[in-house]
Amino acid sequence: MMGKCVQLESASIPCEDLESRLSLLQKENKRLSRLVDEARKSMAPADELLCELQRNIKQIKSLKKRVKKTQNRTVEKPWSPPQIVVPPAIRDRDLAESVEVGIANHDHSGAIEQYVASHPAGSIWHLPAVTSFIESTYRHKVRYFFAADKSDQIVGVLPVVQLKSALFGNFMLSVPYFNYGGILSENRDVAQKLILAAESWRVAEQSEHIELRHLAESGLGLRKRSHKVTFWLPIPDDVADLWRSFKPKLRAQIRRGQRDLNDLSIGGLELLDEFYRVFAINMRDLGTPVYGRHFFHNLLDSLGDKAWLVIGRIDGQAVTCALLTGFGDRMEIPWASSLRQVGQTGANMAMYWRILEFAGQQGYRYFDFGRCSPESGTYNFKRQWGAQEIPMHWDYVVPDTGGLPALNPDNPKFKLLIQVWKRLPLWVTKCVGPKIVKSLP
Repeated sequence: MMGKCVQLESASIPCEDLESRLSLLQKENKRLSRLVDEARKSMAPADELLCELQRNIKQIKSLKKRVKKTQNRTVEKPWSPPQIVVPPAIRDRDLAESVEVGIANHDHSGAIEQYVASHPAGSIWHLPAVTSFIESTYRHKVRYFFAADKSDQIVGVLPVVQLKSALFGNFMLSVPYFNYGGILSENRDVAQKLILAAESWRVAEQSEHIELRHLAESGLGLRKRSHKVTFWLPIPDDVADLWRSFKPKLRAQIRRGQRDLNDLSIGGLELLDEFYRVFAINMRDLGTPVYGRHFFHNLLDSLGDKAWLVIGRIDGQAVTCALLTGFGDRMEIPWASSLRQVGQTGANMAMYWRILEFAGQQGYRYFDFGRCSPESGTYNFKRQWGAQEIPMHWDYVVPDTGGLPALNPDNPKFKLLIQVWKRLPLWVTKCVGPKIVKSLP
């Protein structure tokens, strides 16, 4: 006679005991299944055993759901990059005292460095050491304008460099060669006074324009361009969280690169020869004039402990390189290169991941991948890391009848020159390139 299966209510089980209770039920399920099989083989009644087995299976299903819900409540969501708010170059503060604008000399360097470090939009390229480096390396004319109140407190700065050549013309920038510059000030009135001082110098030197490389919108009403972008990536306290935030494809590319790249060094001037060899070859292959070795030597010497070189090697040979800078809470990579023959190996991916680890170890909160043109190959490379795209806002001080500059590789008149440059011997590009690039912004 068939017995009737009865659904029994399970007793209330504390959450912390759910998994242990589930384990016991699964063991009991195996025991009951074995007994049912034995009863069937011996033709013995198995109704009660089957009923008990079904009750056990239902309890297991119920407990599994409860365990899953408990785990979902207790497991933290994986880290993802938070939204970045770009700091303004011009603050909105009232100043009680009148402000005077002057041209800085060595005696002002300490106060200016403190001001740049305290300003939310301050960058390493605003430091007086950088304009001094440009002046001593390339003999360009430099004016470091600053604004101070009656108590000699710095309330605004504007470093300006003049580039003048027969090939590219006569113009001014804040700051050439690097991604950032422009005005740092406490309010718009201070900013306007700094612009007037720079404009007076521009007129005296008969320069065509002044380019101010702001990141955020300045609101100064100047003519502007937003043709370049950068990518910033927040760095979590635990860099392992950053790794887990990457897509599986990106992690796979990095792992492949780690197998290919035998060695990686992060250091200073002792790595310059390896760095410059890889960098010069890559620039030639891209059709871009290369900076001289002395440019990087002098820059590293000027920045001191705020800059590093990175070298990636395969079988002892340098194949990837980068130059890093650190200032405030942000590490930046102004230059990176890799040799074409390792383009398919993933070595570059492994180098970038090691750099991101290094940024976290050094305590930086953001990593700046540097500027690029939208939808370019470099743009797609930087975006894949999960970094936030940030438009760059470059303002221009120009005469009413003046046009905006067109000194960029996308200008059609430079296309032929780029193709010719790619075919030159490396020694020629090393010899001629530094003479050309010093006049390029």
